[in-house]
Amino acid sequence: MVVTNYMRNQLSLFVGGSATNFVDYFIIGSGSGTSSSSDTALAAASDRQLVTSVTYPATQKVKWQGDWNSIEMSGIQLQQWGMITSGAGVTGSVWSKTSLPKLTFNGANELRIEETWEVYWLYKLILN
Repeated sequence: MVVTNYMRNQLSLFVGGSATNFVDYFIIGSGSGTSSSSDTALAAASDRQLVTSVTYPATQKVKWQGDWNSIEMSGIQLQQWGMITSGAGVTGSVWSKTSLPKLTFNGANELRIEETWEVYWLYKLILN
């Protein structure tokens, strides 16, 4: 998983009390390639789903879950997924992006994505 620059900016705003954009959706796509922290979208997004659940399995951990049924996944060649804020269609600002070897869905399989983040802070004091 690649943490994007957009996510870093939103977390900074959150700590400062100014965040307004949070993760709302999982997005999947068939595009391939290397993920980068400067990515703002998937290479070839094909569908998105509202986050099904958010849980907190341990201190400083958060887990998001997204689910697709077999009809939605039929014919999809999954190679990427990400987490995004709201946007029209399959657009939105990507918080995280994961690439994987191609998985082809034949209409008999459902998809569940669970993404868990462990939160820790790096504090750096800069004195002028």
